[in-house]
Amino acid sequence: MSTASTSRRWVGRIVATSAAAAIGVGLAPGTALAASDAPAAPAATSTTLAPAQIIDPDRSASARRSWESRGRPHHMTIVRPDRIDVVSEGRLTRTVWHGGGPVTVSDLERTLPDSWLAITDGTAVLDAAVVLVRGTELRVGGPGDSLQTLQLVGGSTPQQAASLHTGGGEITFAGVTVTSLDPATGAPVPGTSAGRPLIVASSGGHLEATDTTFSDLGTPRDGTESGEAGVEFHTGATGSLTRTTLLRNTVGLQLAKSEDVALQEVTLQESIDDGLVLSGDTGTTMSGVRAVGNGDNGVLVTGDSTDRPVSGISTTGNAAFGVAVVGQTGTQITGVATEADEGGGLRLSRSADVTVTDFHATEQRMGVFTHVGSTGIVLDGVHTTGGSRGLVVEKSTTGLEARNSTFASARVDGAALGGKDVTLRNVQVSDARSGVRVERGASDIHLADLTVTGGRDGVVTAPATTGVVMSGLSVTGVESDAVRTFSPDGRITGLHVDGASTGIDVAAATTITNSEISGTQEGIHSRSPEPVYAEQVTVDAVQLGVETAPGSPFLLADSSVHALESVRGEVETRGVNDLSLPPLNLLSAVGVPLILLAVVLEEIHSARQRRAGATTRKRWRPGMPMGAT
Repeated sequence: MSTASTSRRWVGRIVATSAAAAIGVGLAPGTALAASDAPAAPAATSTTLAPAQIIDPDRSASARRSWESRGRPHHMTIVRPDRIDVVSEGRLTRTVWHGGGPVTVSDLERTLPDSWLAITDGTAVLDAAVVLVRGTELRVGGPGDSLQTLQLVGGSTPQQAASLHTGGGEITFAGVTVTSLDPATGAPVPGTSAGRPLIVASSGGHLEATDTTFSDLGTPRDGTESGEAGVEFHTGATGSLTRTTLLRNTVGLQLAKSEDVALQEVTLQESIDDGLVLSGDTGTTMSGVRAVGNGDNGVLVTGDSTDRPVSGISTTGNAAFGVAVVGQTGTQITGVATEADEGGGLRLSRSADVTVTDFHATEQRMGVFTHVGSTGIVLDGVHTTGGSRGLVVEKSTTGLEARNSTFASARVDGAALGGKDVTLRNVQVSDARSGVRVERGASDIHLADLTVTGGRDGVVTAPATTGVVMSGLSVTGVESDAVRTFSPDGRITGLHVDGASTGIDVAAATTITNSEISGTQEGIHSRSPEPVYAEQVTVDAVQLGVETAPGSPFLLADSSVHALESVRGEVETRGVNDLSLPPLNLLSAVGVPLILLAVVLEEIHSARQRRAGATTRKRWRPGMPMGAT
């Protein structure tokens, strides 16, 4: 093509564009750029342009690029600061100029073909993807708008999804319900369909929702590919959700590297997968966030680690965990309450330097579960009630401290400790089958100022554990053993037992110092093949003070042992030891019930005699001996 012909072609385009702009200036907002007798824009099935429609090549190319980046939807409209572009199958078919400012769904209705958008009795059915550019705003509902429901058409393929994208613009929802629609059934698009619509706050975009419900949105997983959430905030996107419900979405809501998103009184319910996914987001604030009955975790924290705290969350009845934290470093979790989630309350996996405070778990299979190499975990103010286990530390965990926490009424273990370098400090366990169980393979376990009340056993340590130290342990009112230890070279110091069948049942080499055992049937029972050393120990037991099995060496030093049988078996003594009967108060506590039992038995015997008609024999006094004066 010659230079002259090329110049003539561009001159023609410039003239046409100038004419179009001149005509557009004189049109009222919402007027199509077309000849006065041109019909409405064709439906999506038509590939012809409206008569006399003037299409700028550069704008057409821009529209196509946007169309391709949004998954090539069959129908799409682009909201720009001064116009609205209508795109069908990737072709710009219509441009409508407007006077700027926010655009409403009603404005779109006046722009799009009837088959793309219709509003009836407060319900809008939209069959087109909507994309905003920087400097634009779309308002859905709100003061003065009669719109109550927005139905986004979808289908079996992604190209059928009428999704909403902020682009660099802003979408606000107020007082509306946004859901999907399968035109073939009139019902929401099934969760298994790849063509379910979604709401996207794109990079640099802004999305706000108040008093809004988003339901039946988002695409499912496809093999190893993750699906898309019903509502998503992408990199750099901002916004807020207030008094908003996300219902039956694939994933309810996902924040992926978003910035400064505020979630206030947000409910994530019955999602197919997770309720809320936090992934590399920064500046997120949360209060009154509820995750209820979701198909996986209530809240999943994954992706890049940030300094965003995980807080203000409550979970109930989710299929996995209430909150799951995976691959995070330095995460702060606070102000979280979980109840009756099927997997458990909190899961920490592949995470480091995580601090959990003010955490509550009720009727959970596991209140808190740490595993897969988690390290540097601090649990401060964790409170669990009911369920199977309060705290479970899996064997790959290293460096965990639980302090100022309570584990109540666990049906199995208050705390089950595996792993290495694990400390419980100022922890209270009550009414569990085993207060604390140290699992096989655990090492460097320190129980400091631990209190166990009620339940069957206080502390149980399994064989093949090492470095178990108990200091300041208090066990009260357990049914069986206050301490049962199979851990070699264990140390018990400052133990206080008040009420148990056996104070200490020891089956491995152990050192016991500065401890008191009272209110037990048996004080210390040793079956260890290795030496057991007890120094400055006070035992006040009913039956046996110290009992050793054959072949169990035991050294007792500077101690006091009071029981009906203070020592049974071979016990070596050293220093000054007091081995005697139980104290008088203990004997009286045993004797009084026996006396009462004797009185009751005598009364029963007398009653039986009276019923049998027996008479009391009269006893005669002996006569005076003869010769007596």
